[in-house]
Amino acid sequence: MGPENRRVLIATVLSVAVLIVWQFVFPSPKPKPGAQKRPEAAQTAPAAPAPAPVAPAAPAVPENTPEELVKLAGDGFEAVLTSHGGALKEVVLEGEKYRRDHEGKPVQIDLVRVAKDQPYPLAVVASPELGGAQDAASDPSARAPMRVVAKDARSVTFEGRAGNATVRKTFRLTGKFHELALELEVQGAAAPGAGIVILYPGYMPPKTKSGGFFSGPPVEFIRPVCRAADTTERFKVDGDQAVEKVEGTAAWVGLDQGYFVSAIFPAEPAGSCVFAKGTEKGSALAALRLPFEGGSRKYALTVYSGPKDLDHLRAYGRNFESAIDYGTMARPFAFFARLLLYVMRWFERLVGNWGVAIILLTLLVKLLLYPLTAKSMQSMNEMRKLQPEIEKLKAKHGNDREKLNLATMQLYQQHKVNPLGGCLPMLIQLPIWFALYATLQTSVELYREPFLWIHDLTIKDPFFVLPIAMGLSQFIMQRLSPQPADNAQAKMMLYFMPGFFTFLMLSVPAGLTLYIFVNNLLSIAQQQWMMRRMPAVPAPAKAK
Repeated sequence: MGPENRRVLIATVLSVAVLIVWQFVFPSPKPKPGAQKRPEAAQTAPAAPAPAPVAPAAPAVPENTPEELVKLAGDGFEAVLTSHGGALKEVVLEGEKYRRDHEGKPVQIDLVRVAKDQPYPLAVVASPELGGAQDAASDPSARAPMRVVAKDARSVTFEGRAGNATVRKTFRLTGKFHELALELEVQGAAAPGAGIVILYPGYMPPKTKSGGFFSGPPVEFIRPVCRAADTTERFKVDGDQAVEKVEGTAAWVGLDQGYFVSAIFPAEPAGSCVFAKGTEKGSALAALRLPFEGGSRKYALTVYSGPKDLDHLRAYGRNFESAIDYGTMARPFAFFARLLLYVMRWFERLVGNWGVAIILLTLLVKLLLYPLTAKSMQSMNEMRKLQPEIEKLKAKHGNDREKLNLATMQLYQQHKVNPLGGCLPMLIQLPIWFALYATLQTSVELYREPFLWIHDLTIKDPFFVLPIAMGLSQFIMQRLSPQPADNAQAKMMLYFMPGFFTFLMLSVPAGLTLYIFVNNLLSIAQQQWMMRRMPAVPAPAKAK
């Protein structure tokens, strides 16, 4: 390295040092411009051919500056942005479908729910290397006042400070469903390992459940989620970890909110994801950390905050549909759940009601399973013909169950009857039940959709009419079916199983109970029709 190059390097280093000291000491710094490095290729927006000089830092906004709110009316939502942090204060969904009960009254769903001291979504803070706090969630600059430097009916621009950097944020309506564009411009001096962190916090009351086996997630539910390294990771708000870093480049990051999702998309996958708990129980956040190497850098991002409509999620690519969490038990049936949803959507477009669509789905499944049902009915008819012989075996062996069961199986083998043949249609229906359950748990298309007296097919029947009707239909089905040779088993199948199913269905989504009830009615009708059409089976020889 020659003397001239060495002097240039020393001058550059000293300039940067002076700039950093100046920013810390003086509230309204006017640093000298200095050359900076080019950003890495992972940056969301390409850098200019030559490094941009550091512009004078924006003067700090007084802490007591009154809050200014700006409303942007988008497609299907209204966003309210606050000058305190230059962030989202409200995202209110439009339409009668997107309502919830609040103190006995229906109110529109607001997807922004934060604790008292939490930042608002899309607040920006600096990493510690850039003068930010060690804990991004408690960084005071996340709610610091910012200037509204420009606004109109479709956009607003805020300007303020984040650590030692000047931040300029422009929110703009894109005209797309539940979407905002965010352009973030950051100016500051270089610092090794520095980054800009975009926060997406949320809060749910500590007693909020994530939705169990019997019910979908409540409106208040939140869970930080991130897509990185071809994997979708979720953070347990009530788990043991306080902070979790997700490996890999971030494709998108945000909050899973039950039937809804809020997410930030860099223009290209960039940066990294971080999950963290908040200071208040039930609070947590997802954060997107983008590298910042000094100078003036722009980041282009897209924000989606709305329902988990499968078609809309898929339109974003990057496997955004994986934001739909089918849960551990129903996840193996996710493919079938999506298939059922597409079929029901087609029926719903024809008839205009999701309850009727479920009934039509039941009819379709019955038709597809008809060959198996016919074989099952034939097996049951043959078992019915053997009932007199089974009664004789009961009289012969009395209470000796082992001998009775052995003799009964020999009788079935002699007449080539499969006692499990009648169970085959029900076994095939089980995956459909799980898939439909998963659909009701996760598909916003069915959320708050009414049917007769039921105002929401995704939750239980408020009057328990369907579970009781389903239990009665189950009892009739068992009554009409051949009974096991063992009296104890016969009583269990006749009385216990319908009672157990009724109890189970009391808390299950009404849409699933409707499917099973209609399926039972069709099975009873089909059973009676086929029994009358079947040729009589020759009477068996007497058992020895």
